Amino acid sequence: MNEQAPEIFKLVQAKGPVKMDPISMTDGEIKTLGRSSSCEIPLEDPDASISRRHIEISQHKGHWSATDLGSRNGTQLNGTKLLPDFPTALKHGDVIRLGSWVFRVSTNANDSITHDSTMINTLNDTSDSTGLVEKVRAEPLANLASHRLAILLECADQIHSSTTLEQAAQVALHAMVESTGFSRAAFLIPSEEPDQYETIAFQSKNPLDEVSSVDFSQSLLMSASEGEVVRLSGTGNQADYGQSIAELDIHSALCVPVMVDDSPIGFVYLDARGSESTVKHDASAFGRAVGRLLGLTATNLRGKELEIQQHAMQYDLDAAANAQRLLLPPDNGVVASVSYSMLMRPGRMVAGDLFGVIELDDGRACAFLGDVSGKGAGAAIMMATTQSYIHAMFDQTNDLATVMTKLNKHIAERSTGQFVTMWIAAFKIDDDGSGAEVEFIDAGHGHWMITTPGQHAAKPDFTGSLVVGIDPDVEFESEKIRLTKDQRMVIFSDGIVEQTPPDEDEEYGMHRAGALLRECTNHQEDVSKLLESVLEFAQSDQLRDDTTIASVGIAQ
Repeated sequence: MNEQAPEIFKLVQAKGPVKMDPISMTDGEIKTLGRSSSCEIPLEDPDASISRRHIEISQHKGHWSATDLGSRNGTQLNGTKLLPDFPTALKHGDVIRLGSWVFRVSTNANDSITHDSTMINTLNDTSDSTGLVEKVRAEPLANLASHRLAILLECADQIHSSTTLEQAAQVALHAMVESTGFSRAAFLIPSEEPDQYETIAFQSKNPLDEVSSVDFSQSLLMSASEGEVVRLSGTGNQADYGQSIAELDIHSALCVPVMVDDSPIGFVYLDARGSESTVKHDASAFGRAVGRLLGLTATNLRGKELEIQQHAMQYDLDAAANAQRLLLPPDNGVVASVSYSMLMRPGRMVAGDLFGVIELDDGRACAFLGDVSGKGAGAAIMMATTQSYIHAMFDQTNDLATVMTKLNKHIAERSTGQFVTMWIAAFKIDDDGSGAEVEFIDAGHGHWMITTPGQHAAKPDFTGSLVVGIDPDVEFESEKIRLTKDQRMVIFSDGIVEQTPPDEDEEYGMHRAGALLRECTNHQEDVSKLLESVLEFAQSDQLRDDTTIASVGIAQ
């Protein structure tokens, strides 16, 4: 058995401010496109229409996917706006628009054609016939002969009701052959290989014609790829043509690009040879109209497919968000003489952050906050798994180090590259209520501060541990710190410190958080005012990452 060739993926520029070579990728590669120089593919942005990190192209579950990275103006796939932060499968021929840039997807795994098709080569007539190729100016449909206008209207109705692009193409070709004077017609889709095309529909007045034996003019297809209807014709004898055209005995040919979002996804190709019928004078206008109908149909069919996918995705996201809410404690509360307030705000739709407060068997209160790597449904599932595992472990032991060591092993042995940064602490209140001994483990989290009246909140000194889920053999050790009754611990996810304003690289940072918390006097102010400050800094009510804030201290 022959091994399957590795899939080659390309983004071919269809439109953009500057000329760009095709972007090639192989299995396992990930590339980010945006205006930032840190992207693998930086794009010029004279219209200020794309974000610093706008879109990511990667393989997802064995298929190439596009993920909008929460861009300001969004990304369109075949005219439909993508949901942010969720990978959407790409197919050969798909058209991606981000700002003023348009790319066509090209891949040798052409899974967009599920019907029978024939691979054909083009006739290299570029040196012989290029001078005979001319663009066809747009003509009013009113100039069509009345019977061809009637055929066009009937054709439009049938194309509109088609459920596949192949079905629509067969309807269009039949109408073209019957009413324009051309004897054969084909619908061609560009293949991965240069000068090769997939023929997904073919019709001919000659019953002996087979698509595999028909040659197509390379010069005509090249000219039509610029988005214009073009034709190949002459008024003299056959010797006026290039030698290759003369050998084929072609006296007329027409090529109509089928456009989706300014990019040709295919071509309607027609020709007439030898003594075949004379082409009608309005054939070009008829062909242009049919090409537009096919373009609209292709856009609608692809849009409907993506809409169905995104509706299903939205349903799953809503279900995940509801499940997350069931795992969270109330926003405010008191557990074993420890009071807290918390606020969780997903960056897009579901969160990869987790938070919990538990009363332990030894009378202590345990609070924890974590941040799962990645975004979307995968991070939400990992969040739920981690939170549930922590609760289950505290039914067996009150030892923080044991809980974290077993959690780490559980995730590291099952995760496919995901990890969790975690802060977890157990509070033992002094008998007189004046303070508490806090045993804690900071597993690569680092984003927490202690408030003291009249001072900027400050990050305490600690050793810290490796993040959860990287090395299954790590043994975690806890540390201890003292907390007075008038102090509070404020813990937050990196969505706070890493937030930036639009079109700037400066992050909110720990120093702004410390200054803001100095003005707060209780748990509720800690979480609410910190969020307000970050939103004001971001100049948006939509943060780019999950945001969780918790304030914990001794109940007054």
